[in-house]
Amino acid sequence: MMMFSGTRIRELRKRKKMSLTELAQKSGLSAATISQIERDNVDPTLTTLYKICKALDITLVSLISNNGTPERVVRRNDRKTMFLPNSKVKYQLLTPGVKDNLEMLLIELEPKQEDRQVITHTGEECGFVLRGKMVVVLDDEEYELEEGDSIYFDSSIPHRFINRGEEKCVSIWAMTPPTF
Repeated sequence: MMMFSGTRIRELRKRKKMSLTELAQKSGLSAATISQIERDNVDPTLTTLYKICKALDITLVSLISNNGTPERVVRRNDRKTMFLPNSKVKYQLLTPGVKDNLEMLLIELEPKQEDRQVITHTGEECGFVLRGKMVVVLDDEEYELEEGDSIYFDSSIPHRFINRGEEKCVSIWAMTPPTF
């Protein structure tokens, strides 16, 4: 299991020969905020991480992976797993690469779990509920999904996931362009 570390952002920023000020300008964040994130003094929101990744021209998986040569097959026990800051949602990457045009994720929500963090990013996504129930909140609208239901939306719409049920919800998501 992999967790986010701000030191990886510093490493990638320096590898691209980018100063804190340059990254701040490109991401729309303050240099002080980025510095605190890089020193692991602050847990950034998912939207903040997306802004940093976009400015660095990387995906979120790049923050937890040093491997630049992806395989074709991802074995069950070899999936990259992430828990993002301020979120209890478990994300497992089903696609092997960090430079692909499509990304597939397995997302697990524990019973009675409500992810309060709203996410926005560029692209599109489509989700399919394998097991359990979930509510997808898009802006101010709620969409209740049950096993076998799917949903599609533009990722720039603020969104979050809720499991109000008594059992774990497991869903598969396709996203383009890759965000993780």
